Amino acid sequence: MGVSSVFFVIVSQLPVMHLSPATESPILVMERFNGYESYPIEIAQWNLYRDDELGMMNLWIYLSAGTGIVQHEDTKSIGGKPNWELNLVKRDLSETVINVNFSDTIPSCYDESQGGWLTNFYFCSHNGTDLNTIEAIDIDGDRVRFKLEAETIDVNYYDGSKPATQLSVDTGFDRDRSGRRSFQ
Repeated sequence: MGVSSVFFVIVSQLPVMHLSPATESPILVMERFNGYESYPIEIAQWNLYRDDELGMMNLWIYLSAGTGIVQHEDTKSIGGKPNWELNLVKRDLSETVINVNFSDTIPSCYDESQGGWLTNFYFCSHNGTDLNTIEAIDIDGDRVRFKLEAETIDVNYYDGSKPATQLSVDTGFDRDRSGRRSFQ
């Protein structure tokens, strides 16, 4: 069963929520080696700004989630609340590029030519995310429904002994014009 079908199962088991079309699923889904976990997104923000130090544009995407709705015993005991930040750094990004057909990738969490760390996933420790995909699904003014996918080291086994954890989000992000990259 793929992430999208399990995502439907997890979301369909949640209490009924009245959501606008741009916020269909305010859930961060983690597909771990031992099954799926879901976390309610509490903050979802984005911004597009010029990074004068790099001389490039930065599409900054940030989310913060609460305590897990569906968790396994090994993460319940930790009490982690995920935060995820992505920075797509390019010369050719502009307001007109961010449209419903927009999609791009951040292949690796670190790239010196783009200022260092591009992604940060925090659960109980900071780790990068790789194979990141960003897709704009819907736009309503300064609110963009982004679909994000990536992989990171397992949130409870940092030694690499478990397969990578797959991350998936499909929700509305509000623009925060003060939002900036928090690390480099």
